[in-house]
Amino acid sequence: MKPYDHLYIYEIAGEVDDMSITSPDYIGCWNEDGSSFLFFRAEQRDLVERVVSGDDSLELVDAYDMDYEQWQGGKLAPFRVGPLWFRPFAGDVSPPEGCLEIPFDPGVVFGTGLHPTTLDCLHLLVDFFAKETPRKVLDLGTGTGILAVAAARLGAREVLAVDINRLSVSTARRNVELNDLTGNVTVVEGDARDVIDEEADLVFMNIHFSVLNAITDEAAFYRKKSVILSGVLRSDYYILLKKLLKRRRLVKERRTGHWFSAWFEA
Repeated sequence: MKPYDHLYIYEIAGEVDDMSITSPDYIGCWNEDGSSFLFFRAEQRDLVERVVSGDDSLELVDAYDMDYEQWQGGKLAPFRVGPLWFRPFAGDVSPPEGCLEIPFDPGVVFGTGLHPTTLDCLHLLVDFFAKETPRKVLDLGTGTGILAVAAARLGAREVLAVDINRLSVSTARRNVELNDLTGNVTVVEGDARDVIDEEADLVFMNIHFSVLNAITDEAAFYRKKSVILSGVLRSDYYILLKKLLKRRRLVKERRTGHWFSAWFEA
């Protein structure tokens, strides 16, 4: 079954504290860059207007209703990357023989495998684990937690998954639990730039260019043996590539359309 048949989304200028929203139709709040998106299973404009009217710093910008697949950018279906078989809650198709099955519920968070940056990052991750198994992995900008779960299923003993968005954190934690990996994967709310000092054998980051650009200026970034970067368009990728090739070796690069992903070693 799809997580939701239909979504009602309210865009708000300002960051909403959603702790007071108790509607049974409420899904969650996505806060980013001074804006908020409230998600519901049913139309709740009156409730949202009450939330906004109670705080002078908030303004209702727009309201949208759409099918779940429209929001996620396509129809969810099982897919395979190397030995991994990803099964979103879209059916009960059995995995191919010998595959490691990864059930996951993306909710309304991005990271379904539909976007080329997620898929290319998964391919690079599988290629990396075919070469070696890191003890500790950092997943910065975890989203649904799909990459963190994949790393743990491939053999990483410890994975720290970080996202600045509260809705992403709760979604990723749910997916860790679905895969019985709470002993291996820890999901925390925080800024990727604040945890780059964490010790790790492998770091992967599928996040905005502005954050990638800032982190790749940090000395702590270059103390990591292996990094996988994704989420960047061509012009931004070449900026990062020029910077990193001064201190890193490019092992493998993937390009899908205008999107680039790359694996670097010290």
